[in-house]
Amino acid sequence: MSRRSTFEANAESVQGNAGATVTFRAVTVDEFKEYRETSMTDREMIASHVVAWKGIVDDNDQALPSPADEPGIVGALYLFELRALAQLLFTGAPPIPVPN
Repeated sequence: MSRRSTFEANAESVQGNAGATVTFRAVTVDEFKEYRETSMTDREMIASHVVAWKGIVDDNDQALPSPADEPGIVGALYLFELRALAQLLFTGAPPIPVPN
């Protein structure tokens, strides 16, 4: 078994698009500490932890490039979309089932 450093989240809550997903690089304890104790913003945290996304679009329903490819694209999101992504990131990966 290997340690999970990335996780995929259902991202329908971001824009209401069925089937939308986001793959995040998991936040380490030290990264979270830096986020809490410095002026790091949600925008910077999201841009640095999104590996890929599917179903995230602009106002013309055109797919937005992933922040992994274009970190500045996070600025094109609406605030409520950024907050939804932050909630998904900080909620983290679902628990790993433990066999009986």
